[in-house]
Amino acid sequence: MFSVVLIDDNKIAVEGICRSTDWKKFDCELIGKAYNGLDGLKLIYRTDPDIAVIDIKMPGFDGLEIIRRLHEETYDTQFIIISGYDNFKYAKDAMHYGVSDYLLKPVMVEELESALTNVIAKIQKNGRHQMVRKMRDMRGAEQQLYAIHSRLSSLSPSVTEAIRYIDRHIDQNIALSDIGKELVLSTAYFSKIFKKETGLNFVQYVTLVKMENARKLLRNPRNRVNEVARMVGYKDYRYFYDVFKRIYGHPPHDIKA
Repeated sequence: MFSVVLIDDNKIAVEGICRSTDWKKFDCELIGKAYNGLDGLKLIYRTDPDIAVIDIKMPGFDGLEIIRRLHEETYDTQFIIISGYDNFKYAKDAMHYGVSDYLLKPVMVEELESALTNVIAKIQKNGRHQMVRKMRDMRGAEQQLYAIHSRLSSLSPSVTEAIRYIDRHIDQNIALSDIGKELVLSTAYFSKIFKKETGLNFVQYVTLVKMENARKLLRNPRNRVNEVARMVGYKDYRYFYDVFKRIYGHPPHDIKA
C-alpha cells in the first residue's frame, strides 16, 4: 500500500480531495494532512510518505521550496503539485525536481486519479515499493529484522542507538523527531543514514518491530487483541488491525484462533 499526505493552506480544498478520492482503488492510504508549508515539511520528515499532494504556493514556506529541500536531501517521496497559478515557470521548476504532475485548481477527480496512476507507476518502476511488498509476508518480516539485528555491530553508533531506543519504547508512539532529540541529530540527516544502513526507512522499521512484537504477544492466550495493540503503542485499534493485516496477510485475531 502506498502512503499519501496532503499539504495545502486551503482546508476546504484538502477536505474536498480527501472525500472525493477513492484511495483504496489505487492501493493508497492517506496518512496525514497539513495546512501550511512548515507543518507540511515536518509531516514529511515524520512519516516519509510515498506520495505528497502539495500546493505550490503557500504563505511563508511554499511547496516548491519543500520539494527543492527534499530533493537535495535525496528523499524518495514523489510529488503531485496542485496550484491556482497557471505559470510556466512554476511548472518548469517543479519538473526540474522530478515532480510527476502539475494540476490546476479546482482539481477534478479524474485529473487526480490520473496523476495517482502515473506516480504509482513511477514508484513501481523505481522499485521503491519492493521492500514494502516483502514485508507483507511473515517470513520476510522476520528475516528482515533478523538481518538488521545480526549486523548491529557494523552499523553506525547513531543507527544502533536508535534501534535500541525503539526496543525500549515499543509501547509508545515513536516518531522520527523523538530520535532526533534523543541523538541530537537533524531528522533529515538521521533519516538518510538509517535507510542507507538498514534498507528500510525509519517508519517502516518501527512498524515492522511493533508488528513482530505484537505477533509474539498474540501467541499468549491471555492477551486480547486490543490489549496487544496498546502494548505496542497503538491507541487506535482499527489502525493496528489494518497495519497487521497488510503486513502478514491475515488479521491479528487469526493467531488467537
